[in-house]
Amino acid sequence: MEDKTYRVYLSPANHHKKYAIDGYTEKEQMDKLASILVNELEKYEGIETILTSVYDVDRSYTGRPEDALRQNCDIYVALHSNGGGGRGACVFYHPDYPLSKTLALAIVKALNAVCPIISNRAVQPAIYPWSYTEWNFGELREPASYGMAPVLIEHEFHDTVDGARWLIESLDTIAKADASAIAEALGLNIKSSLGDVNGDGKVNSLDAAAVLRYDAGLQQFTDEEKAAADINGDGTVNSLDAAQILKHDAGL
Repeated sequence: MEDKTYRVYLSPANHHKKYAIDGYTEKEQMDKLASILVNELEKYEGIETILTSVYDVDRSYTGRPEDALRQNCDIYVALHSNGGGGRGACVFYHPDYPLSKTLALAIVKALNAVCPIISNRAVQPAIYPWSYTEWNFGELREPASYGMAPVLIEHEFHDTVDGARWLIESLDTIAKADASAIAEALGLNIKSSLGDVNGDGKVNSLDAAAVLRYDAGLQQFTDEEKAAADINGDGTVNSLDAAQILKHDAGL
C-alpha cells in the first residue's frame, strides 16, 4: 500500500436489536466495541480514527456517510452483530473497491481465528459483495458513492446464546482482531513506541529477545518497558508479544 495516513470512520449499529441474553442489545454492544476499537487502531502508524457522533432518531445510519465525507475519510467501517440463528462472522464489501474486499477478507479471517464458535456460513471465507438484488446495504452503497472503501462487519450472531455471550464477554478481543486486520490490509505497522522495549528508537529482534527473557523470569522490566512490550494489549508480557515484535521487524 502507498505511504499515507488513512482516515477510518467507525459506524456502530444504531438499532436496539435484542441479544439472546436478556439486558443486552446490538446498539449497546457495538457502541462499546467502537470505543475500544478507536484505541486499538490508534496503536498503528498511518491511521486516524473518527468515531461517529451522528445518531439519527430513526435508529439507522442516516447522515453518517455524509459525515464521513465531510471529514475526508478513506474507509467506512460499519460495526454490527448478526441475527438469524446462524454461526460465525461475515463481512460485506463493495466490489468497486479492491481495498474493500481486502479489508473484508482480513477481518473475517481475524475474527474466525479468535472466536471459538465454528462458522456455519455456506461461503468460506464468509465475505459477500454488495449488490442491489441481494445485499443492498446503504452503509456500503452510500460511502462507496462518495469515494470511500466500505465494509460492514457482522461479528457473530447475537440471537444464539453462545454467540451473544461471546460478543458480550469478548469486546477487547474482537477490537484487537478488527484493528490488526485493518492494519494488515492497509500494510501498516504498530507505532514505534510499542515494541521499543530498550528505548533505542527501533523495534527489532533485540526487543523480542528482551521480552522472552522477561517471560522466562530472567529480566526485570520497568512499568514503561512493560507498556512498550505489551503489543497485543492483554495486560501481560509473553512470547506472543515477542512474536509480534519479530513480525514487525520482518516487515510482515
